[in-house]
Amino acid sequence: MNMLIQKFHPVLRLGRRLTVATSGKPLLSRQGDWDGGSPLHCVAMALALLGKLSDPVQVWRCRDGPESRFWSRAWPHYLHGLTLSELASFVWELNCGVQPGAVKGNAAVVLRFCTQELAKGWPVIVGWHSRERAHTALAVGIEGRQRKQGFTPHALLLLDPAEAEPRLAGFNARLELSKNKRPTYVTAAATYPVSIEGAVSIRLSRPP
Repeated sequence: MNMLIQKFHPVLRLGRRLTVATSGKPLLSRQGDWDGGSPLHCVAMALALLGKLSDPVQVWRCRDGPESRFWSRAWPHYLHGLTLSELASFVWELNCGVQPGAVKGNAAVVLRFCTQELAKGWPVIVGWHSRERAHTALAVGIEGRQRKQGFTPHALLLLDPAEAEPRLAGFNARLELSKNKRPTYVTAAATYPVSIEGAVSIRLSRPP
């Protein structure tokens, strides 16, 4: 039997609005039209999935607590954004009990890395560029085919901070990484080829 399977991060709660199961708060942190903050929005969402932020949407309004500390670190980078290597350093410097894991390579390498990290419960930020722009999105799920010989992934299910909030779904974009085809980014409004730059996972630090 050949079945199409979607596997989501276990802390996602799907419904009329996508929320974090542990806090009940909305998850999608939206990027503005002219800022470069997509990596920071992705980090906020990843930290919410790991229980390090309770409200990834309203971090800029909080006067104290982990949201306030995150915002004080994030806002200097908000307009120009971060490269993937800068993003990994940013995660290290948060000092909030998480650490980055990073990979560079082609689509197959990044898909394998994301599949392994998501299976462990670690959200992954994926970076890519097209002719128009460079961008990042948060991988929260994997799509693939379940056959007798096992599960073969072929797409990443993403939360893109620049896209509309998903309704009755766990993602608002997808990155199709089928073998022998150029990676393709798909949203409700457009489909276009991209070049993969790499990925940064955010993992809970092991206790000493």
